[in-house]
Amino acid sequence: MEIDYRQIGRRIAGRRGVLALTQAELAERADMSATYAGNVERGAKCSIETLMKLCAALEVTPDYLLLGVDKQYDADLLEELRDLVGRCDPKMKNLIASFVRWCADQKV
Repeated sequence: MEIDYRQIGRRIAGRRGVLALTQAELAERADMSATYAGNVERGAKCSIETLMKLCAALEVTPDYLLLGVDKQYDADLLEELRDLVGRCDPKMKNLIASFVRWCADQKV
């Protein structure tokens, strides 16, 4: 399995946007130069130490930067959904289940 540094860079840029950070602000949080942070965001190879600093600065797990999967986020979202669906009556639960099945079948 080869590491896709460009995809990692896209995830960094996307998360930086969600947090409304400039590259300079991200670099400061991650204790690196803005130039280096920008290079990594554009797909330059970097060390695990750098990835870990970026994870901390972006408040994400390594799973997210490396694989695009945030296990903690997924767990939190599932817990929230379970709580919300639990408050619904049986008819609404069936409707929600049908909708989720339909969404899962879509090729988006």
